Amino acid sequence: MGKRVVILVERDFQDMEVMYPFYRLKEAGHEVVVVGSGSAKEYKGKFGYPVVADKNMDEVSAKDFDAVVVPGGWAPDFMRRYPKMVQLVADMDKAKKPVAAICHAGWMLVSAKILKGRTVTCFSAIRDDVEAAGATWVDKEVCVDGNLITSRKPDDLPAFMRELLKQL
Repeated sequence: MGKRVVILVERDFQDMEVMYPFYRLKEAGHEVVVVGSGSAKEYKGKFGYPVVADKNMDEVSAKDFDAVVVPGGWAPDFMRRYPKMVQLVADMDKAKKPVAAICHAGWMLVSAKILKGRTVTCFSAIRDDVEAAGATWVDKEVCVDGNLITSRKPDDLPAFMRELLKQL
């Protein structure tokens, strides 16, 4: 039986980091719900690909989902400005549900305050941010620390999705 997975979006998401998980999850039989901050109905990626949100943050909570995917790009910097988005990530982690974050999505993990004592990877430019939040940073395509799955960049998507699908 498929699980219910939320993919968070905001403007300037990394296009592949939304679309690749979206279709891989569907292909594996999971229900995918795209949730935006509420600042728009349609969000455009860094390269212009549009994604229409199924719901906004006022309509969902962690209890509605079995896992969360946080894409990178510049979107995490906008997502973290919405307390409900940050709280969803924190609540998913607290419930030990898979939290999958790639690239600059590490910023959301910092804001959700879930990195202390964890081992993660992310895009190298935000390494200092995750380390300052108490994480140990590693440079590899995917890092799994309990329910937390992290990757560095779009090239890591196959390994990222392999680990998320394993946890589901």
